[in-house]
Amino acid sequence: MTDPQQTATQQSAASQPPRIPTGQELYDMLMNHIETELTTEGRKTLDAKYPSETPEERGTRKRRYEIAFERYQQAYEGYMDTLRSQVERYRRTSFDEVELEDRHNEQGILDQLSQALSLPAAA
Repeated sequence: MTDPQQTATQQSAASQPPRIPTGQELYDMLMNHIETELTTEGRKTLDAKYPSETPEERGTRKRRYEIAFERYQQAYEGYMDTLRSQVERYRRTSFDEVELEDRHNEQGILDQLSQALSLPAAA
């Protein structure tokens, strides 16, 4: 049996548009899980963090960053797939809600017409 409160909560949540972060928010959110040095704030500290880095160390770090950007691209694609699904679900839910409201309004009009037509004629 379906719990009406749970159904209402699900419908309410589905009728909320998905939050779309700014480009920087999205980048930092994804990159923070991959390589914190490459986040917006992390990049600001790189020169201070590696002041006497040898060319070999720099090459190793560069390769690490290249891998991080590949992983970021995969995470970004996954995020965008999820966002597209959320937007499509929101679109469908919004359409269904409008359609249901329209049906409800039409039913009220039909009920009024039905009652008007079933009244006995005045003599």
